[in-house]
Amino acid sequence: MRSIYLDYCTTTPVAASVRESMLPFLNEFYGHPSNTHWFGRAAQEAIEDSRSNLAALLGCHPSEVVFTSGGTESINLGLLGVARAISRNLRSFTPHLITSELEHTAVLSCVQQLTREGWEVTSVGCDGNGLVQPETVAEAVRDNTRMVSLIHASHRIGTIQPMSEIAEICHERDILLHTDAAQSVGKIDCHVDHLGVDVLSLSGHKFYAPKGIGALYIRTGVPVEPMFFGDSSEAGIRPGTANVPHIVGMGQASKLALAGLESSMELTAQYRDRFHAQLEQLIGHPLPVHGQGAERLPGLLSIELPGVSAIELQQMLPEVCLGPSVAQHCNGHVGGHTLNKTHAALGLSESASANTLRVSFGWTTSDEEMQQAIQMIASAYESLVD
Repeated sequence: MRSIYLDYCTTTPVAASVRESMLPFLNEFYGHPSNTHWFGRAAQEAIEDSRSNLAALLGCHPSEVVFTSGGTESINLGLLGVARAISRNLRSFTPHLITSELEHTAVLSCVQQLTREGWEVTSVGCDGNGLVQPETVAEAVRDNTRMVSLIHASHRIGTIQPMSEIAEICHERDILLHTDAAQSVGKIDCHVDHLGVDVLSLSGHKFYAPKGIGALYIRTGVPVEPMFFGDSSEAGIRPGTANVPHIVGMGQASKLALAGLESSMELTAQYRDRFHAQLEQLIGHPLPVHGQGAERLPGLLSIELPGVSAIELQQMLPEVCLGPSVAQHCNGHVGGHTLNKTHAALGLSESASANTLRVSFGWTTSDEEMQQAIQMIASAYESLVD
């Protein structure tokens, strides 16, 4: 039996048309985009076409899109680059940033760096559904607050933050709003004007583009300092030779995502809800879903299997590729901090956290695969509780 992949929130396969779009730029169109000869112009035009495709997905102007090496670099540039530009213009007081307990490690690491650079930081909590309430942000605002950084959709439980309401609070007070949208771009509406954000970071491999490519949306007029120094590519914000094949791939993935957004949301939400209902029916008792009372990513299910260790269950099912458990994170020292903080913020006990599985679905999930996975997980669960 071949493996069943149910971990689309960690990474996605490269879509067939994305691979095809990249091939010419790995073969005959190998020119450097800074050159003015025909090969260089072809590469530069491909980059700009891709920038336009991504801008259409985000609902912004192409000039507001900067290509990066991935989500982590985008977060660093969007947080550290913008924060340092703000600090440079402040002489009389220490700036303050608000973030949350739900953030990805990349955001938390940048926030720690900002504290070393003199920023004051407040980390706000969430409610039992994993939502940061707008009034919680408003209460945390100070006279010296200059930035807010909140994850758009949780990579742990899938809850979608009320960004537009939080944006109103920020903009009434002249505060810049950054969001880590790695889990949401290509999966739900991420039109930047609908969200009201000033800076948005994303990663291509989360929506069927290759790994090693990302982007940062920076609203016109928002100050940013480069993290690296060199030539003047990407408007001087992100120097270096452009990764043309991967940029082209992400441009094609953006076209696919925009064209199929509604249908993919409907399909993955059906998989998510049917998976929960059918597994619950087979096991014979309720299986709590984290964040069930909030709007969630359509393809992500964070589900608790009472009385069973998630890592033991996964060890019994090497054919089923599921999301990482708490034990895997803590043993591997990869993101355990963010996983435990998310669960703690939800009020979960250590045992409930250890019993949690993250299952995520994508374009290439089949009904047959899902049914097989449900049967296998139910059988493994029954053998572990006996």
